[in-house]
Amino acid sequence: MRIFGLALLIILGISGCTSIHELPEDSAETSTQTPAQWQQHLKQVSEVKHWTLSGKVGVITPNQSQTGYIDWQQDDYDFSINIRGTLGFGGLDLHGNQDLVTIHVDENNQRTLPTEIALERYLDWEFPINALKYWVKGIPDPNSPVTSQHFNPSGQLARLNQQGWDIRLVNYEKHKTKQNTPIALPHKIIARYNGHKVSLVLSDWTLK
Repeated sequence: MRIFGLALLIILGISGCTSIHELPEDSAETSTQTPAQWQQHLKQVSEVKHWTLSGKVGVITPNQSQTGYIDWQQDDYDFSINIRGTLGFGGLDLHGNQDLVTIHVDENNQRTLPTEIALERYLDWEFPINALKYWVKGIPDPNSPVTSQHFNPSGQLARLNQQGWDIRLVNYEKHKTKQNTPIALPHKIIARYNGHKVSLVLSDWTLK
């Protein structure tokens, strides 16, 4: 049962290349003042509800350090996530929505459980799974209060504190929607909570 929890932690944690646990954090000056262009950017990004991405994920806890590769497809509330290259087995798949997630290792190892308590049940550690689909796009979860937020000079979210997590969003890159509209999305994410550090390098975005 613990293998599911550990694999989920790696998938829903997140980071990058040669030294995934030592991503440079954004040193640019940030401001707590909401920039004029933020509402337009927030609306534009919020309208992107169907996308795929690939990336590299890493996590550090007091007891472990793991890395892996992730492929993620999001269709509104439904998601499909594949993680590979960790824990000595070939891969792991998650399929679910905001209510339930099915964790699949092979035909003999499968679990379905409520999405929001998945990590808490198997790791005794709660992770806001449903918020992650917003954070990877560089916006807060609209269903949860924001404790604080900082913006970079380009008017994008650089730091977010939500649900107890301190999230840094670094190195925005532009990607085109199906209407050929460019949208800036974070390339790197670093999140910390209660002694845990999770990092993600996001690449190969496809906005549908």
